[in-house]
Order: sequence, then C-alpha cells, then structure tokens
Amino acid sequence: MSPQSNIHAAFEEWLNATQPCEAPRPEDADLNFRRYGQTSAVLEMESDYLVLCRIETAPQQRGQGHANRLLELLIGICDRHQVTLLGQASAYDDDKGMSQDDLFAWYGRHDFEVDRSRTSQTPLVWYPHKP
Repeated sequence: MSPQSNIHAAFEEWLNATQPCEAPRPEDADLNFRRYGQTSAVLEMESDYLVLCRIETAPQQRGQGHANRLLELLIGICDRHQVTLLGQASAYDDDKGMSQDDLFAWYGRHDFEVDRSRTSQTPLVWYPHKP
C-alpha cells in the first residue's frame, strides 16, 4: 500500500468513526467539523500526513476525558495505517480553555513531538514524530 493510499484509508476510518456536526462558533462555519463523543474536530488530508486543524470540547464537558478519547482514536488510526498526524496547536484566548503551555503538555502526554521552531506562526505538534 502506498503512503498516499494509507492517508486515504486513515481518513476513511476517521469518517466512519465520527459524525458530521456544526461548527462550535459561527466564524468557523466553513470548516468540516466531525463529532466523536462530546468532542468535535476538524481533520484534513495532506499528501504526506493527516492534519488535525481543531479539537474542541464544549466548556461544560471539559475535564472529563472527552478530548483524550478523540485523540486516542486518531492515534490508533495513524498507528494502524502508518501515517503521520500533524496538529495545529493553538490555544484559544479565553478563560475556559487550556493555556498554550497546557496544550503542549497535553499533546506531550499523548507522545506528540512539539515543534517549538515556529514562534511567529501556529504552533505545531507531530505524531509520532515530525517527518
């Protein structure tokens, strides 16, 4: 199986494991959100890897492991299909979400490599590692 077909198979598994849902905020209506449990996310395909653009849990549902379960699903998909997952790790500037450092630590607990080289752009994380 070629790397390109691995990406397609991994993305297909993601689609089968999740349900389409509305964007949490009107300004994100153009993004293709999918729901897994109590968490929504946007996953896209690039030629060499999957891109996790967003992962969000409603404020009243946070702290209960919902986002962990979604990330574990994605990790399992990537492991099965031997593809890399790139995450855009930007913390929202509100009092209900994680700080940027907490977000990096959260990804680190899930064996992501934090790419701190992009100081003026969206921070990135890689699973299992940066290609």
